[in-house]
Amino acid sequence: MDDLSLAWTSFDRERHLPLLLEADEAEEHIRGYLDRGQLFEIRDADAVIGVAVLVDDGDAVEIWNIALSEERRGRGSGRRAIELIAERCRQEGAARLTVGTSDCSLGTIAFYRKVGFRFAGVRKGYFDGYPVSVVENGIRARDMVMFDMELG
Repeated sequence: MDDLSLAWTSFDRERHLPLLLEADEAEEHIRGYLDRGQLFEIRDADAVIGVAVLVDDGDAVEIWNIALSEERRGRGSGRRAIELIAERCRQEGAARLTVGTSDCSLGTIAFYRKVGFRFAGVRKGYFDGYPVSVVENGIRARDMVMFDMELG
């Protein structure tokens, strides 16, 4: 895990799309925000183990997509990836790091709280007009729960 790094990259459909779809089930939605943000690979040595899409939003940077390969989850790689993202954003002058997830992503909500994010609000109805129906834990997603982390 000490070898984890974050590297900007250009989108490669074959290499990145399967990982991006782990966190967002709508390819058309992903394509829309790839144009607005920067795509980063999360690497362990030379292997790509995850991806993150970061979008500048004033004095904040929002994580619009972050996903690790299934075999890397639950082993500290996600925590380290968030640390690397926060460090990068801090160095570039951002004051806050924000992220959102569906209101039914119970494990993801717990993860964000564990790694230092605080509750920052709700985007009501965010998933109501989504291109695909999002269901997790047997619950249909309706709202996006937002979190932020102060980088100062």
